[in-house]
Amino acid sequence: MAQGKNAVAGFTTSAPRLHYELRAAGDGVSSQSPLTFVLAHALGCDLMMWDGLVPHLARHGRVLRYDQRGHGGSEAPPGPYTMAELADDAARLIDEVVAGPVVWVGLSMGGMVGQELALRYPDKVRALVLANTTSAYPQEAQAGWAQRIAGIERGGLEAIVDGALQRWFHTGFHAEHPEVVAHWRARVLRCDAAAYVACCQAIADIDTTARLPGIAVPTLVIAGALDQGTPPEMAQTIARGIPGAQLKVLPQASHLSVLEQPQAFRAALDDWLRQAQA
Repeated sequence: MAQGKNAVAGFTTSAPRLHYELRAAGDGVSSQSPLTFVLAHALGCDLMMWDGLVPHLARHGRVLRYDQRGHGGSEAPPGPYTMAELADDAARLIDEVVAGPVVWVGLSMGGMVGQELALRYPDKVRALVLANTTSAYPQEAQAGWAQRIAGIERGGLEAIVDGALQRWFHTGFHAEHPEVVAHWRARVLRCDAAAYVACCQAIADIDTTARLPGIAVPTLVIAGALDQGTPPEMAQTIARGIPGAQLKVLPQASHLSVLEQPQAFRAALDDWLRQAQA
């Protein structure tokens, strides 16, 4: 991974050790009340998912991105994992590297972690961006996670990677950007299979819907109009549950909206930040 300008990489000292990259704020950012962004990726991805967004957010403040446990350069302790444990990881990362509170930007699994973090550690979060995520899965979707886990146990990550890519990117994107799809296929296959399963178990059990009213920070919820894994209806549930939350549905976006529609994703963030700072 090539480090960006004014960026340093490192590992947490507490366990499991998490790999991260911290980029300094760009020139012209106010030092009086600088924002700090923390970026949390989707299942099967790593901090490279945010390559296109980091330079943009550095115009607003510092940017910390990290590999969640079992992904990228981070350690992969034995599972199963819980969403509370993943939120605990995020909390100690914030404490060790940047202190708080932070603007949390999480996509899919990263958005689930963000919900739990804001509920468990409200002093560490000043605002939330929850993209392509959910606060709970219906029973049939939970069965789908069980099937995915069984598939990995039988045939490894090869058994599920192509199905994941079909959910991540819509058909047109597959046709127009095969190199991007191939890149992320390779990244999934680099994951620790046991840790991937452990994360699946945490995701399948997520259930924050009834607790969402307890989140008391400005929140932007982003959905992809074509997202089959976490459709806009799930985003609507989150936006209704968090007081004052805003919802933005991006057209022509599936699950990894920040990769499929990077300009629209950045524009949604910019509009929301302007309102939040007004």
